[in-house]
Amino acid sequence: MVNKIQFMDFIKLYQFLKAETTYSIDDNSSNLSIEKDLKIYGDDAYDLLVKYSKEFNVDISNFNFNKYFNSEIDGISLFILNLFGRKKKIDLTIKDLKEAIVLGKLE
Repeated sequence: MVNKIQFMDFIKLYQFLKAETTYSIDDNSSNLSIEKDLKIYGDDAYDLLVKYSKEFNVDISNFNFNKYFNSEIDGISLFILNLFGRKKKIDLTIKDLKEAIVLGKLE
């Protein structure tokens, strides 16, 4: 169950993500992928996670970035690479970011 403080942190997360991505995020957005749906990858994804870590006091020191994000590449090239068997990445979702706020770490 989410307590009042966590709920406020989630609202703050939605505002943070909207400011960083221009996408409107709410409670119905939990399954959106940071890379696939919000189109954030490479250096931009790294920068987002560093800001997120500082803003929400979440430890990301053990987070394996390469397991979740592709390197800096344009969307068309990424689509083609994924079509032809490039190893798929694990989706990092807004739900994962919310859970990390509760736990204090993202792994």
